[in-house]
Order: sequence, then C-alpha cells, then structure tokens
Amino acid sequence: MTEADRIRLPRLPDAPIRGYIEGYYGRLPTWQERHRIITRLAALGMNAYFYAPKEDPCHRVNWRDAWSGDWITEFSAMCDAAAACGVSVFAGIAPGLDYDPKRDTAEFETLLAKALSLQAAGAHAIVVMFDDIEPPSPTLDPTLAGEIDLHAGIAGRLAARLDVPALVVPRIYADEISDAAADSYRALAAALPADMPIFHCGSHIIAGGDPLSDTTTPAAASFHQRLILWDNHYCNDYCPRRLFVGRHAGRSGVRDLMLNGTGMVETDMLLLGLMAAGDDKMAWSEALAAAGVPEDFRHIAAWFDGPVTADTVPAPPPSPNKIAFDAIETLLWRWKTPLAREWYPFLFGLKHDLQIASGALPALRIAKTQTTPLYRHLTGHATDDEGGTDD
Repeated sequence: MTEADRIRLPRLPDAPIRGYIEGYYGRLPTWQERHRIITRLAALGMNAYFYAPKEDPCHRVNWRDAWSGDWITEFSAMCDAAAACGVSVFAGIAPGLDYDPKRDTAEFETLLAKALSLQAAGAHAIVVMFDDIEPPSPTLDPTLAGEIDLHAGIAGRLAARLDVPALVVPRIYADEISDAAADSYRALAAALPADMPIFHCGSHIIAGGDPLSDTTTPAAASFHQRLILWDNHYCNDYCPRRLFVGRHAGRSGVRDLMLNGTGMVETDMLLLGLMAAGDDKMAWSEALAAAGVPEDFRHIAAWFDGPVTADTVPAPPPSPNKIAFDAIETLLWRWKTPLAREWYPFLFGLKHDLQIASGALPALRIAKTQTTPLYRHLTGHATDDEGGTDD
C-alpha cells in the first residue's frame, strides 16, 4: 500500500463524467474560445473541461517553468466561470519527457509547486500525464518495472499533497502502445492509489466500439481504479488534412468519457453536439442543422464520416456523382459562416481528391495543389537519390 492509500484522498463526484479535452497538438485556443466551449458543455449537460494543450510549453516541454501572472489570472477566471455553470476544470501537467529520477526530490518539489499553483487558481482536479514519451527520456525503463514504480510514485505522492482530486494518464494509455500492456496495467493498478482515476483509450489510440469493455481491452479487468475514456474519435492532429464529423458511435456502454477535440472552436462546439447525439442518425442530422451546416453537406458526408478505428479500415464511399460535386461547389462558394471557414480546406481537399481519383485533375493542377512528394507519386514523376527525375 502506498503512502497515498493511507490518506483519504479527495475524490471526483460519483456522477458520470462527460466533457472536452484540450489535449491535441498543433492548435492553442484563446481564452475566449475556452469560455465558449465551457458554455457549450454546460448547455449540453456536460460537466468537465480538461486543460492539457501540448502547445502550451509550460504544460509539457518546459513543464518546470511557472506560468505567468497573466496566465494564472486568465486560468482562474476560466475556472470560476466553469464552476458557475457546473463544469469542473481538470488541469494537466506532463513532466515525463525529462523528469530526472536522480534529482527526484528537487524535480518532485517543482512538480508539486506547479500543481499547487493550478489548485490555488481554481482547478477542480489535477492530472499528472505520462503520455507520448519517447526515448531517451530518463523516466522510461525497457523492463517497465522501474518506469511504473517511478510514474506511480510521482502520481501517488502528488495526490497526497493536494486538496483536489488527482488523476493520471499512463504512458501505456492504449493496448497497441506495448506488447506488455496487460502486465503493465496490472502492475500500475497495484502501485497507484486505489481511488485515483485513470485516463485510457482502450485497445487502440483511435478506439473502435465499446472501447473500455472486458472484451475489448485488458485494461477493463486489470484496473480497479475508475477508467475515463480519452476519446480521440474526432481528433485530427495526427491527420490534419482530414476532418471527421460522423456519428459518435460505439460509446453507449462507456460511463465516463471525455472527447479530445480539434482545436477549431466552431467545429469542436459541433462535435460536442454530435457526442451528445451519440449513434442516433436523426439526432446527428439535427445537430448538424443546429450548427448551420447546409443540407448540401449530406451529399458528401460519407467522406467525413469517421477515422480508421482499431484495425478496421472503413469501406470507401460510393463514387461521387454530379450531385456530390455540386454540393461541394455550393459549400465552398455560398456557405459563409465561421464554421464554413474552418471547413474550407477540408472541402477543397475533398474536391481535389475526388478529381484526382477520377482522373479529372490535370497534372499541372495536381502540381499546384499537392505537395511535391505527393505530386510525384500521383503522376509517376519519381525522384532519384540525386534529386533529379527519371523522365
């Protein structure tokens, strides 16, 4: 039993968690945009906002650095506004890139000071995060044993010093990350405080249906701690040329779920509505209409349906017809809203992709609209090792 287990740790409310994760790469919302998302969460009856932006250097890359006074003021105002409408703010710190176990006392005190500053500013929970760590981080251990002890020890000690609940994102947050995932889950479960909730994706980082069930991932049976689904269903930081706005399917059995967004605020406000609609086709259609998406979009929606989940590649949509191309033209040139401006590059990209697939886009146009490597691949203009062409 850890020291943290001997202390009655603050706990999250028992009510199901539904909310938004600001946990993506490549975009950093403004404070005004965060307030808008929190207002949207409250309107949908959701109750949590998780601040964990990879683009905030003080969150991850420079985790030892204190946030500025201005930042603390803005964060505190966000927490107050969230609390006023029934939304809890979870605040993440990610020390795993270079936390030095040889300087553990000093490193931990720095981490604790950061967590206490977030707590003092109004965070309702602190999340210590070990996701997306790559060698040569000193916190990694090929045998996993030392790594798990270190990460669990940091999380447990931190929890014991806070007056708000502490949660953890483990390094192996999906089965596919390690061949020893099941063993690591059991070891981590034993090393963490019994009442420390854990964020997890399921079998794959982009989860398929029923992602936290016993039949889908050994995490469900291995952890006795509360599991919260970190849901990357709509997240596109790993494929920024793509946009997913299909039904939020396969999540009906998940009690606690937070949606990792895109960082495009208009899109993310819609995606929260799709999350609330679930797998219901009519509710999905109504959510699109409520966001001002024109009816024309239904003619091309299949190309924006959903990501490749787990090991399943979806069947391709039918070949486009004139109606589909007319819908794209209408959406590109006649739909003028903030959401339309966020979707413009994806709509234009689809137009080009469909034209390329049908052989209707001339080579010069492909060269103008695609990256050079993709142009050469699509047109057969391969390069040799000297940078020349073979034609």
